[in-house]
Amino acid sequence: MYSASTDKQAPPPDAGKFIRLGIVVIIGIVIFAMVGNQAVILSMNFTEFGDQFSKPLYYTLVSTIILSAIALVRVNISARSSIFWYAIRTAIGFIGSGGQQSISNNISHFKEYNLSPIQFVIWQITKILLFGAFFANIMFGFASVSFIDGNYLGVENLPKLFSLPFVTPENNPNFAAENVVPMIPALVILIPPLLAAIGLRLVLYVGIHRIIDVITSFLHDSNDGKPRYLNYVSTIEGIIGIGIIWAGFNLFFTDQIDYNTRYVIGGTLLIGFALIAFSVVDRIRARVLTHMFKRDVYIRILSIIAIAIIVAGVVSVNNSIADAKKIEFLGPYTAQQIGVNRYLGELNNVQENIHDVRLTSVSANNIKNYVNQHSDVLDVIRVWDWEAAFAKLKPEIGLIPYVDFEDNDILRFNNTLYWTASMKPILPTSVSLENRWYNEHLVYTHVPNGFLTLEATDGQIVDSGEFFKQREIYYGEGGLFEQTWSGYPNSRGSASAELGGVSYSGIGGLDVSPPLSWIFEPNFLLSFPAESVHIMRYKDVHDRMETLYPYFLYDLFGKELDSLPVTDGTNSYWLIPLIIGFDTFDVPWSVGNPYLRLVGYALVDTYNGDIQLLKTGDDFFSEMFASQYSEQFKPMPEWLEEQIRYPVELFNWKTEMYNIYHVTNVETFIQANEFYEIPRGLDTYYVEAKPPGFAQTEFLGLLSLELRGSQGRNLAGYMVVENDLTNLGNLQFYEVPLNSTTKLIGPTAVREALDRDPEFAQLKTLLRNPRIGDNILYRVGDHDIYFIPVYTAGAGGVVAQLGTIAAVGAAFNGEYFVGLGETQEKAFEAYLKKVSGVAPTVTTADDNYVELVRSDRISIIKSVFEENNITVSEPTSIQIPLSFNEGELFFFTEGDRKNTEEFLNEFIDDFVKPRSDRVFMWQEENNLNIGTIFVKDGISEIHYVSIEVGN
Repeated sequence: MYSASTDKQAPPPDAGKFIRLGIVVIIGIVIFAMVGNQAVILSMNFTEFGDQFSKPLYYTLVSTIILSAIALVRVNISARSSIFWYAIRTAIGFIGSGGQQSISNNISHFKEYNLSPIQFVIWQITKILLFGAFFANIMFGFASVSFIDGNYLGVENLPKLFSLPFVTPENNPNFAAENVVPMIPALVILIPPLLAAIGLRLVLYVGIHRIIDVITSFLHDSNDGKPRYLNYVSTIEGIIGIGIIWAGFNLFFTDQIDYNTRYVIGGTLLIGFALIAFSVVDRIRARVLTHMFKRDVYIRILSIIAIAIIVAGVVSVNNSIADAKKIEFLGPYTAQQIGVNRYLGELNNVQENIHDVRLTSVSANNIKNYVNQHSDVLDVIRVWDWEAAFAKLKPEIGLIPYVDFEDNDILRFNNTLYWTASMKPILPTSVSLENRWYNEHLVYTHVPNGFLTLEATDGQIVDSGEFFKQREIYYGEGGLFEQTWSGYPNSRGSASAELGGVSYSGIGGLDVSPPLSWIFEPNFLLSFPAESVHIMRYKDVHDRMETLYPYFLYDLFGKELDSLPVTDGTNSYWLIPLIIGFDTFDVPWSVGNPYLRLVGYALVDTYNGDIQLLKTGDDFFSEMFASQYSEQFKPMPEWLEEQIRYPVELFNWKTEMYNIYHVTNVETFIQANEFYEIPRGLDTYYVEAKPPGFAQTEFLGLLSLELRGSQGRNLAGYMVVENDLTNLGNLQFYEVPLNSTTKLIGPTAVREALDRDPEFAQLKTLLRNPRIGDNILYRVGDHDIYFIPVYTAGAGGVVAQLGTIAAVGAAFNGEYFVGLGETQEKAFEAYLKKVSGVAPTVTTADDNYVELVRSDRISIIKSVFEENNITVSEPTSIQIPLSFNEGELFFFTEGDRKNTEEFLNEFIDDFVKPRSDRVFMWQEENNLNIGTIFVKDGISEIHYVSIEVGN
């Protein structure tokens, strides 16, 4: 029955409360799922690796807390606003209203929205938990812990940074060495993450917060009919001003400073502070005014434009003056660039030697004795290159379908060089899909005989067991090592499913018992429900190292770091360089070149997977890392002294730095006419050699350098790096003086000299398309010699065979001297006979020959036909029943041009003009074929000539 009491309606439920509760629950579920998904993996990692795994996590956690706190955590307890929760509340308002109310009614004033003190504190902690992963920076955490321990990383020198743009340094690199180098550790490891975190905080709490405040204020003021435009403008002016000031502050942290930097920084800061001043004035005026006068708008705009025009004008005038006075204006800053980059590349440690190139003859009666005197070098000449060694080792695998080559490295054992090929396990293609899981994880767990070895001088395959007594590889590179894990049930007893019936008995991996094993792999729930399983993970050594020691670079310049197999006579290991690298965009005058250092090496056991660290570096990070990981480092073992090798990646990078920054004279550097470059297609060669100044042959890395932009393509010198442990990483450069009358020819000219040699041309015809091997420069006595192997089968052949060895003199004074022989001793003897005049055959060339690039040579060839009004068509291939080769020629340098043109004109007169006005041109490997087609007796014939133009 109706009554006053029944007329009362129940209050509507608080929908917002339930929505907020739902959001909290969803966030909790997401966090729980993320943690739960990784719990098993983390538990296994902690169990198997202990501190090796937990330390990187600790440093990551430190960086997460510090950086996320700087960027996200608010401490202003009186203004407890939150963008996130304000947006949630606003969205709830829209949902609750169903869009029936105006926007201003649904959007509350941002300034009036505050969390409770408890909610505010909890939300600051929650932000770190939710978003901390985005701030993970293990190097920053590592450095922060070291900083707390008392290693200040040059932070005390940072105040000098702010004076650098406003001081004109001296015209030598000492200024940078004294002022910039000491602060480099802080600038590469601490400052960049801090600047990024502070910048994000400014965006969030100065930019976005204030903009939302302006928008909500405008909506509410407009709804009340009293918009306060001047107040909004003052806030926006302040935001933009702070942003510009922050940008100006960041200009101090730049990789380049010159004579204009001070004006750019000053102008930027002046604009920022002007906007802040305008903001303060407008804020005061907004108490009585609602709009800005046009005059005020013009004043602000014109002030900013005026400052920008003044700065641009000063910069333009300076640049104009500097065009004429480049040394005076740019010289001091160029000197600092040289100083900083010589430090980055450790170029001050490069020993520079003047290489006096001479062509000396040996008395005919003393030639054999001279060859014998230098047998120490000749006996260790590297005759077999990578492709030939690979072709000869490949048949050793035979018909085994479950292994493949992974890499082939040059190693040294007992002062002898060997090519050592390492292998990886692969899944045979014949394995059916339903058997794939079983074979991947339980059968193909390792490589039974993981190394093959070939002697690099005589090309003989040797028993790898002489060096690698442990040849079973359970931890290696590539293949199934990289793709998956392996395991076995601990109850298997003597019956093993592993390849060859072997049973792994090492300490690698860990035992996983139910129910953890079920979570790791659901198949174990049905297969081994009550048995523990031994699991071996991270079997690729690079993945393993990156998981446990993520501080280092395992890919450098887009290529995986080269790791070497080494042995102590009993166990086998992978020798992995530990290279640290930092960007230097915040280091003045670095021009963006990275900071790279070799900290040491890691020895990873191929059977057990355990890791030993060896220290060789002495830079700031090496010392810092050694202090934090002191228990992991082992003394350098004696057996490694002859097997260790300086990383080719670092050697190449240092050489590239030296190519530019060997020039210390500022005027010469600006003129850029004495820079070096690595010849096209040339790699670092690791050889046993005895350059000038060495008392005996040593294991060296060698890289030849040319003068950048030089048409002659002669060598400017060559760089060597020592690999013996006592001198590991020592670089020496042998410089050929620019005014030397005798030149040191480069790789391209060496190939030309060999092709020009009549004796080799005849032999080349007999060998039928031989492959020319590496051309490595050696110093034999007083002679610079390229030893070039010539093989009768390429790497694609079943077996590579050595056809001959060429000894080509590198010293050039107008004549090329080439000696051929079955051995390097005979080739060198033949060379000496030609130099001494005993053998009459020499090959001459113009001292000022100019090498043409391949595209230029092809254009010249085409122009011959175009001058004769003959059209050149370029099909992909030619398929004619009959073909006739009417002649062959090579074309490499300007000196060959005349012969090439005469050769082609004869071909045109004899075969083209009588019958056709068109020829066909197609390419086969290094040859360019040009032919004409005509029909005889109903059969198509093509008559063509071949010109070798290189690749």
